[in-house]
Amino acid sequence: MAIRSMSRKEFDSFQPTRLPIADVVIEEVEWFADDDGIVIGVITRDWSDRDWSIAVLGRDSRRGTFRAFDADASIGKLDTARLLLVAKMEMALATGRKIFPQYL
Repeated sequence: MAIRSMSRKEFDSFQPTRLPIADVVIEEVEWFADDDGIVIGVITRDWSDRDWSIAVLGRDSRRGTFRAFDADASIGKLDTARLLLVAKMEMALATGRKIFPQYL
């Protein structure tokens, strides 16, 4: 299953859960999804220290809402963040699951 880049508008069509304060702390810069829309992912940049973070989102079991279930922060380079995000998304897909409880 391929992971592809997408626009913010397309990412927003999945109606992902966001923290109300997110725009104050981070800037979303890249968005991804697998071909079947099972997992989606985002790369963000921290406003204060300018490093990169990633989050993998999947549907939760309670409401079917896309919520983060895997994340990483303090990544020094955008290319590294991109590679790590795609790897985490592929690992999530390899489980065969379609529901991902939120642990964060």
